[in-house]
Amino acid sequence: MSFLLLFDYIISYNVIMFSVIQNFNFSFFFDIVSISPIYSFYEFWLLFLSGDLEINPGPRDKQNLSIFHWNLNSLAVFDFVKLSSIEAFNSIHNYDIICLSETFLDSSYCPDDPSLSLKGYKLIRADNPLNVKRGGVCIYYKETLPLTVSNFTFLNESLVVEIICNNQKCFIISLYRSPSQNNDEFDDFIKNLENLLDRVYLENPYIVILLGDFNAKLSNWRASDPDSREGRAIENVTLPFGLSQIISEPTFILPHHSSCIDLIFTNQPNLIVKKGVHPSLHQNCHHQITYVEFDFKIFYPPPYSRRIWHYNRSNIIGIKRSLDNFNWNKAFHNTTVNDQVIIFNNTLMNIFSNFIPNELIMVNDKDTPGCLIL
Repeated sequence: MSFLLLFDYIISYNVIMFSVIQNFNFSFFFDIVSISPIYSFYEFWLLFLSGDLEINPGPRDKQNLSIFHWNLNSLAVFDFVKLSSIEAFNSIHNYDIICLSETFLDSSYCPDDPSLSLKGYKLIRADNPLNVKRGGVCIYYKETLPLTVSNFTFLNESLVVEIICNNQKCFIISLYRSPSQNNDEFDDFIKNLENLLDRVYLENPYIVILLGDFNAKLSNWRASDPDSREGRAIENVTLPFGLSQIISEPTFILPHHSSCIDLIFTNQPNLIVKKGVHPSLHQNCHHQITYVEFDFKIFYPPPYSRRIWHYNRSNIIGIKRSLDNFNWNKAFHNTTVNDQVIIFNNTLMNIFSNFIPNELIMVNDKDTPGCLIL
């Protein structure tokens, strides 16, 4: 059935629907199955658009903090197929924080670009400072995570975030170091890394996690890797801060060569529940995923606003009159089916907003579980 036919079918029964609504006792909402199919559709549509019916989840179980890092060698390549792979992978593992390096993003991708969205997560980025499509890092973190972004700008292509739980601070530093740095550039990197760690430790953190693609090798990290100048320098910086490197498997794998260059450092290795390396999610990407889970409990997310609707005070006559008087033919003239759906949704929501009393409230996950918001 086309959208217009479906719409005509719905509108032709609006008198029946509103008559039923007007006489319906909302305290017996769950008897909806006994109401006519037309009413059920309207009620479903209203609730679907409003999103106002929710059982408060109440206090949640405390969760360990889980993180993974992947150098995916371009996020946008192959029509963002790697982001789809991440979403599928994460549907199983449910990581709190996803750190990506060599994202190859620039200013042509705006911050709210829908192609970069990952459901249930917020995105922060640090693209290549030259605004070219190479290098760069980003972090996806759960919307419910009590996380703040720090403005420590000692290193390009790096991000620093902070999580506070029970007055204990956890700092996560995600970075990318290009293997093409010359000696002077690398010396600047080491100096800036040391300054960054100095600044983080001024905050008296409980946990510090430093991870990313360092493009550095050291036999202390993986026995079969040769010591490189970069590896020795990075270890000389991290050891005085009590940071231990916990990954010992190959993270960059070619047919005849492998090395451990995607690293995770922490000052609290005793709190690690899980750690390791997971195979790459794409055949053309030679970097593997590194992951870690800490016994650092994540508590309630901050309160959030939610719109609620007082249906028992609805102006049914006003709703019906507005629907009857709206010029649907004019609104739908020369529009696509997608545009018609948007117009239909927006018009309904606008009418409902005017004739159904509503308000914004603050919802807190600490509230008693099982409360029904109507």
